[in-house]
Amino acid sequence: MGVVTEHVRAHRRSLAVSYGAVVVENTFELLYPFAIGLAVDGLLDDSWTGVIVFVVISLTHTAVGVARQWYDTRSFNRLWAEMATDLVAEQRADGVSTTAVVARATLVGEYVEFLERDVPLAIGAAFAVFGSLAMIFLYDPMIGIAAALVAIPVVLLNRRLVRRSGRVYRTLNDQSELEVTVIETASVEDVRRHYRLLGRHWNRLSDNEAVSWGIVDVIAVGLAVYALVRATDSSFEVGAIFAIIAYVWAYLAGFDEVPGVLQRMSNLADIRRRIDVIESGGSSAPEEPDESLSSSP
Repeated sequence: MGVVTEHVRAHRRSLAVSYGAVVVENTFELLYPFAIGLAVDGLLDDSWTGVIVFVVISLTHTAVGVARQWYDTRSFNRLWAEMATDLVAEQRADGVSTTAVVARATLVGEYVEFLERDVPLAIGAAFAVFGSLAMIFLYDPMIGIAAALVAIPVVLLNRRLVRRSGRVYRTLNDQSELEVTVIETASVEDVRRHYRLLGRHWNRLSDNEAVSWGIVDVIAVGLAVYALVRATDSSFEVGAIFAIIAYVWAYLAGFDEVPGVLQRMSNLADIRRRIDVIESGGSSAPEEPDESLSSSP
């Protein structure tokens, strides 16, 4: 059993509590446009029921968020400390060089950071996309169909992004594992070359994400205009119009989060492969960086 699997299983209950709280938080966030629309329509009819619903949802959401942040800080720091300690102890016992141990301990930190920050972001993006789409269908099926069609090119773009990002991250992590050795023994010119290579890889990741994000935003403009025209031309109440526009906006905002989350997930797969190979005694020496990745557009 790899070091990642071992520790994730040992902490599965705390992870379940944390991610369960994230689901609850995002459920409340999904209800915000509905609650605000209800409050607006209620106030126009001299009713405060919708306002009360909105206040209850807001305060409960805040309470859950504060409690989760307090809990996450302690549980994920404990997971990181235990995983890094075991990895360092085993690597030292195997006679692995300090430079390699430092690089691999850093990978452990990146993995735990993904679990703490990026998994909740992924859950939030899923709620924004699928939850908002479901609410749009409840208000107006025609806008819902248009929104669902937007997802097709977005999925195709993000599949391409994941493939390209995975290749870049593998080379980037290879180069990062050499960093301590480069700092200790390399010439100034080699150090400069090392950091230039890292910078080029980060530039490629940023450029890939920016292109995907830009294309999605162009597509999103068409959906937003269609939703505005249809909602205002129909016989919806003011609160319902607000809710429809808010859910369309949340749906599109969820797609904005997807490229970054998918990129980090592709890096996570490479990090886990490296750590588990290390744990199982396999060779984990980084390959020579692929110069073609650095120079390709």
